[in-house]
Amino acid sequence: MRILFINVLYEPYIGGGAEITLKQLVKGNQILGHEVKVLTFWDKDDKEEVIDGIPVYRAKIPNLYLPYGKMRQPFFKRVLWHIFDIYNPLAKKIVLKQIKEFKPDLVSIHNTQGWSCSIWDAVIETSIPTIQVLHDLYLLCPRNMFKDNVVCKKRCLVCKLMRFPYKQKSNKLKAVAGISNFILNHYLSYGYFQEVPIKKVIHNSRNLDTKINKKIDRNYINFGFIGTLAPNKGIEVLLKAYHKIKKPNYRLFVAGSGKEDYEKYLKSKYKDNSIIFMGKVNPKDFFERVDVTIVPSIWYENFPGVIVESFAFGVPVIGSNIGGIPEMILEGVNGMLFNPYNENELIDKMLRFETEIEHWRSKSDTIKQSALKFLDYNGWVRKWEELYLNVLKD
Repeated sequence: MRILFINVLYEPYIGGGAEITLKQLVKGNQILGHEVKVLTFWDKDDKEEVIDGIPVYRAKIPNLYLPYGKMRQPFFKRVLWHIFDIYNPLAKKIVLKQIKEFKPDLVSIHNTQGWSCSIWDAVIETSIPTIQVLHDLYLLCPRNMFKDNVVCKKRCLVCKLMRFPYKQKSNKLKAVAGISNFILNHYLSYGYFQEVPIKKVIHNSRNLDTKINKKIDRNYINFGFIGTLAPNKGIEVLLKAYHKIKKPNYRLFVAGSGKEDYEKYLKSKYKDNSIIFMGKVNPKDFFERVDVTIVPSIWYENFPGVIVESFAFGVPVIGSNIGGIPEMILEGVNGMLFNPYNENELIDKMLRFETEIEHWRSKSDTIKQSALKFLDYNGWVRKWEELYLNVLKD
C-alpha cells in the first residue's frame, strides 16, 4: 500500500502532539511494509528529503507565513492568513502534483492549517480514498473554538462564514477518524462528516521508554506542568492557584516553552523561588522530579499526549474536565478532574493531593497499568492499518 500523509508540519518542526503522533504513525506503517511519504509545509523553497528513513516533500507554504515559531505575528497579518486559508487553490495544486507523482493508494490528512479545504477537492477530484484525522477543532473555527481565553459554547457568525465551504466538502470524504470520542462527536454535532461512510475513533498511542530514576525530594510536594506555555493550556490558572496556596514545602516545576513575549510575562508576573521554569526538556527529566502532573487546559483538549506520558511514568494527573481529557482520567485511580473555570476547584484538588501524598506515591504501579492501553504501539499501528484496508475495500 502506498500512503501519502499530509500535515501542516513535520519533524523537526514540531508544533504539538499531532506532529509527534504523525511521526510515530508514519514510521509504524513503514515498518509494516507500506510505502509512505509525507507532504508538509515550511517557509523556504520546495525541497525533497529523507527524515529517519521517511521520504518528506516540504512545499513552501502558499500563505503569508509558516504557523510555527516563538514570535507572534501581527494581528492584521494573522487575519489575512486566515482569509487565505478559507480556500487556497495554490495548496490544492501542490497536493495534485504530489498525487500525480507519488500515485498513492490512500491519503491520510491530518492538520489542515495552510492547506485549507481545497485539499479535500484535490483528493475528491482524483478519486483517491482519503481519511481525515481530527486532532483539533480548526476545521470548525480558526481559533479552535477558543476566544478571549474562554472556550466557545457555539460558533459565532465570523467562524460560520470562514468555514462555510468546509461542512459541505467534509461530507464527500471516504473516512474520518477522531483521536477521541469528544472530537468526532463535536464535529458530527455541527453537521460535518455525517455522510462519510466510515467513522472511527482511535485513541493516540505513544512508543515510550518509561524507565526513569525517580529524583523526587520527599520533603516537598512536587507539582508539575509540562507542555506549551500558552493561554489556552491554562498555565495561568495553575500559577494563580499555586500562588494562593503555596507553602514552604511546595514546589512547582514548569517544563516547556511558548511565544517569547508570553514566556517573559509569565516569568515576571509569577516569579517565585519555588517555581522552577525548566524550559524545553526531555519528558523523563520532568517526570522523574514530580509527584503529580497538572493539565489545566481551558480549551477543548482532545487527547493530550502529556497525560499518556505521565501515566506511563507512574505519575498521576490533575486534569481539566473538558474536551477529551475525561476519557483518559479515572477519578481516584490515576488522577482527579476539575473545572478549570472554577478557580477554587483546582485549589481544592491540589490541597487534597497534599493530604493524600503518600497514597498517590504508593500508586505508581497502578497508574502505569492504566497507561498500558495507550502504550500498545504495535496494536495501535495495526488499528490504523485495518482502517486503511477497510477504506480501500469499501
